[in-house]
Amino acid sequence: MRMVWKTMRLRHVGMAFFWACSMLTFRSSILLTGEANTPELESIVVIVSFVANMTTLLALAAWAENDPERIDRLPLWPMAAVVVVGLVLVHFAGRVGGGALLPFLLGGAVLTGVGYGAFWGSWADCYGRMHPARTSFYVPVAFLLTAALFLAVSLLAENLSVPAIVLMVPLPVISLVCLVHCRAEVPDGRAVPEGGSKRSLLAVGSLIGLIVASLVLSCLFGFMWELTVFTVGSVNEAHLAPLVANLMVAVALVGLVLYARTRVNLDIAYRIVVPVIVVLFAVLPFFWETNPVALNIIMSASYGVFDVVIWSLVAATSYDFAVSGFVVGGIVRSLSVLLRLIGIGIGFLVTLVPGKPSALIVGVSLGALYVLVMLGLFNWLRHKRKAGAEKLEEGAQTDAFAQLDTSAPDEISETPGEEDAAPAAGAKSTDNTMPAASAKPTASAERADLDDEQALYTTIAEDYGLTRREAEVLPFLARGRSAKVIAEALFVSESTIRTHTRRILEKTDLHSKQQLIDLIENYE
Repeated sequence: MRMVWKTMRLRHVGMAFFWACSMLTFRSSILLTGEANTPELESIVVIVSFVANMTTLLALAAWAENDPERIDRLPLWPMAAVVVVGLVLVHFAGRVGGGALLPFLLGGAVLTGVGYGAFWGSWADCYGRMHPARTSFYVPVAFLLTAALFLAVSLLAENLSVPAIVLMVPLPVISLVCLVHCRAEVPDGRAVPEGGSKRSLLAVGSLIGLIVASLVLSCLFGFMWELTVFTVGSVNEAHLAPLVANLMVAVALVGLVLYARTRVNLDIAYRIVVPVIVVLFAVLPFFWETNPVALNIIMSASYGVFDVVIWSLVAATSYDFAVSGFVVGGIVRSLSVLLRLIGIGIGFLVTLVPGKPSALIVGVSLGALYVLVMLGLFNWLRHKRKAGAEKLEEGAQTDAFAQLDTSAPDEISETPGEEDAAPAAGAKSTDNTMPAASAKPTASAERADLDDEQALYTTIAEDYGLTRREAEVLPFLARGRSAKVIAEALFVSESTIRTHTRRILEKTDLHSKQQLIDLIENYE
């Protein structure tokens, strides 16, 4: 983690600039003025933008699923261009008013949604090609910068009367520049297209428990957001206090990662925090009439944790399964957006019901809690079955090794040259039983050695920030394999292997393969 901190550059957390711009568009009404500054039109902007966001992500993910290299050929500058045009249209919608208000508003919402969708997928793809040790640190830091930018733009627009459009337009442009530089750092980290669909489904399937939990929270967040907006009467007012909560959460997450000093398994924290949040959400509605913003503060801060966790895991899963982060991120993000829209719809319907909404809020929360309990039970049963299967497999392997050991004496006595090999293994007697006894522990010892060796390579890759492909080449280089042999083993060209080798030497600050071998042998 110290190496990640030292090698981090602003471009590595450039997602924060587009992320802040996206949150300012989706969660704030500072762009809306005049006739457009109403809760109904604010909700329309959010809904239309989310639909366009989700559609763009799914379309591009399907387009790139079997050929991830298409993402590399996708031009980046249109993403920032459509966002800027969309922001301008939304900003001037209230100023033009009249019959042009709705076309300006809808057009701007669609364009911003399309641009943000492309940005989400592109950053997920970029992070998915970096080592998880880096992304588990970059994403929390990006969220911290996002919260700071969000708060700064809101305060400047509210207190100093700086036009929000002037503050927001540079954000996607800066993010674009950072994305271009980050993509240039990992040009050879692209996953092999072979088996793309199956591999992508496996990657998404590995996150199924977390995805369902995040969908529940997304629905609750959208539900709470809509209720707060209509109760307070303004999106911006509803999010003034949650801005500070988001900033505090971001500081805590970055502190956690720095304290851990290694790759943090954030999904464990998320599995704990989601049920706790839902329980609190079921209790707090009883205080709805006294302070409705309190619920939104809790949900906004919780959703900030969700964003950090889910994007860290999307990047790590994409890296581990060697698939495009655009595909995995597109699917996960689209599902969360869909459930958030459903939550917004439920919240809008609740506002139409006369009487106290607290009972309905408790009902929705209890339903969400029920889903999470069923999900937890499902995961527990699945892990129990998996553990049982692993024990059976381990027992079968033990029996196989035992059977091999009992038959070893006769086989060794009949095989030429085996008697000579036995004393070299440590046996002092020529008795046929001795070679079998000396060979017995080799299976478990070999597995332990392989685990230790793999852990060593993983540590080196994390400490020096190697990409997935570079980490795959490292064990071959440690054994002194040639570029030709490595290329045949990994099904890539020799020039690609030479490029990986050169970058490994650059990152480790070494000048030859022998120095690299010495580093690996003496690494602690």
